[in-house]
Amino acid sequence: MNDFKPLPPMETMTDVREQVDRIDGELIALMAQRFACMDAAARIKQDRNVVRDETRKAAVLENVKRLAQDARIPVPTMAAIWEMLVETSISYELQKWDQLRK
Repeated sequence: MNDFKPLPPMETMTDVREQVDRIDGELIALMAQRFACMDAAARIKQDRNVVRDETRKAAVLENVKRLAQDARIPVPTMAAIWEMLVETSISYELQKWDQLRK
């Protein structure tokens, strides 16, 4: 899962900023894929009441905490970011669910 390339040497702030901008672009592309999954979930789930799944949410957050710990990045910060991401995804999926069934 962690098949990312090592960063090139960064000697200047321009180098650093170029990498940050490239990574941001990749993150947005990945978020677009994640939200495409929410589109599919809204289409697949037949009952609006199952869009919010607290058991699944807890599993996602625990997985992110483990991944963050393995990556040696701040676990509480990643958990907070993913909490917001999951809640945003749920809201998005609810909106899509309603749009599909108007």
